[in-house]
Amino acid sequence: MDKKLVDIDSKYLRYKNILAIPSIHSRVYFSLCVREAFETFKPTAILIEQPLNFTLKLRESVSRLPFISMISREVNNEAVFIPIDPCDSIIEGVRLAIDNEIPFFGIDKDETAFPSNSHYLMPDDYLLTKIGLEQFYVEVLNRYSLVQEDTDKEREYHMAYKINQLSKEYDNILVIVGLSHWGNILELLKKDIFDEPIEEFDEYGEYNVYNIHKDSNNKILGEMPFITYMYELFRNNELESFDKQFCVETIFREAYKKYKLPISPSQLSKMMVYLRNLCLLENYIMPDAIDMLTASKCMVNNDYALEVMDAIHYYPYYTDEDDRYETIKLNKNPNTDKLEGLLKTKKINLNRYDNVWKTSLKKIKVTTRPKEKYDGEWKDEWNNRNNLLSHVPEDTLMENHMDLLREKIKNMLTKDKMRIEPFTTSLKDGIDMRETIKNYYKKEVYVKEYPKLKGEIGHMVVIFDDEHDADYDWNIVWYSEAHDDSDLILYATEPGLNLVGPGISKCNFGGYTSLMPPQGPHDVWDEYEMLKSSGYVQSYSDLLLYTAIIYSEDKYIGFIAPKKPSDILNNFAKQKGVEIIFVPLTTFSSETLRKLRHFHVLGNKRLRSIAKDYII
Repeated sequence: MDKKLVDIDSKYLRYKNILAIPSIHSRVYFSLCVREAFETFKPTAILIEQPLNFTLKLRESVSRLPFISMISREVNNEAVFIPIDPCDSIIEGVRLAIDNEIPFFGIDKDETAFPSNSHYLMPDDYLLTKIGLEQFYVEVLNRYSLVQEDTDKEREYHMAYKINQLSKEYDNILVIVGLSHWGNILELLKKDIFDEPIEEFDEYGEYNVYNIHKDSNNKILGEMPFITYMYELFRNNELESFDKQFCVETIFREAYKKYKLPISPSQLSKMMVYLRNLCLLENYIMPDAIDMLTASKCMVNNDYALEVMDAIHYYPYYTDEDDRYETIKLNKNPNTDKLEGLLKTKKINLNRYDNVWKTSLKKIKVTTRPKEKYDGEWKDEWNNRNNLLSHVPEDTLMENHMDLLREKIKNMLTKDKMRIEPFTTSLKDGIDMRETIKNYYKKEVYVKEYPKLKGEIGHMVVIFDDEHDADYDWNIVWYSEAHDDSDLILYATEPGLNLVGPGISKCNFGGYTSLMPPQGPHDVWDEYEMLKSSGYVQSYSDLLLYTAIIYSEDKYIGFIAPKKPSDILNNFAKQKGVEIIFVPLTTFSSETLRKLRHFHVLGNKRLRSIAKDYII
């Protein structure tokens, strides 16, 4: 970090033997402030902005971390709840107290619910690394007119009273409260007007601790689940330091690894510039999840955004069933935008106990797949496969694109052999405007003539990757199912490694040869080692081109690849009376390559009726 976060002698944060960490809830850098203050101030007691009535359940649920819990108090199917968020400063304070065996106390006044403080979009907590907690706190007070309601005044008096009492019993008191409350509490402490003792009572019902369903972490955690995971690694000394910027970079890196298709440096650069601009629009330094998904989808595509979303939501600490705690699944009611808790037997309307600062109202739609009915459902279905099939819409897309490529190659050939001459008696194939303008001074019109091709463009070879053969374990001949389908000789990633649905696997081509019309070729992969030792081929891509040559019935073969064909294969083609037309892979957009490179394999014919729901 660039700067020490907490000055323990600050006139704004320190009063006698009391040090306060005024916080924004569920923002990770305030938790880091608590950790730093604990090391330097060495408190003998920690006071937190939670009611005394919650204390026992807090100890119990915080002790479950890193498994995420929620404390709930229900009255007539309505509940107030406290999320046990590892990145929340109050939860960090409780964890430190438990780990170091010092007392902690809930000092807040118990209430049924609190206003949401939704008027304010608070500054980025990453600023703490640049200016420290004291200046951050002062700037917020100067720039925001924080609303104080009667409930706030009652709570602040209650907290000030408890702090005053406990400060007489303990040498060093670390107080963790909401950022909007500390200034008023400090004024009350300085006035020292606590005439009548306050009473602690609980009239609001029982408390429950729930285990949070793994799919609900993103709804209850203030930070992205992956950032919460990285913070847990830091707390366990598995990371030397914590930096949110590094977390964001790691999310994009992990998403890129799983995406597996190439993204050009230009696309990545534009995505990062776009991401920066999204942050600037809201005066933030670090992007939030919506910014990251927006940049990923707009600058790359929905598939990459899905991988980014999966990386954002990654949090490996969860249990589906806990003997002591019922699992609750959280959902936002689309009509009210309020949180609902779904249990096996009922649904609860949830209201967060703490004040929560307004978050951005930005939205981005990323098309997602249905979830597994149970963990391992898709793998179970895949293991029961009985016949591998292709996805028909992808077959159609491929055949259509092969036809377009043949037209492109035909245009290339005719343009190369085009003749231009002055107009005499016929316009032939049209006026050549460029040559006519160029020779304007001659007062002549020039026309062009495309010669007719002597032969057709037949088989097509498309190579996406000619350098990493070891990454493609699936080398097969895939015979056509219908008369308008081609036979494919392909190398690709192994089916079953990347399941996207029940018995539905996503694969990536390294390359393929499309034989059209289909000819029922023999399995040339059996001859690969022999051909390699004889010098005809040196790689999988060479084998595909070799196959297209030996099965060619037409004069021309289309070869789309990163590099030109070898001299050996060029000479072999000439011996067979075939001409290889090379088209560089770089002439196609990354989006076109993505659509052509990935494909899906289905475990049985029945899956064709539901595949459209999972293949997006």
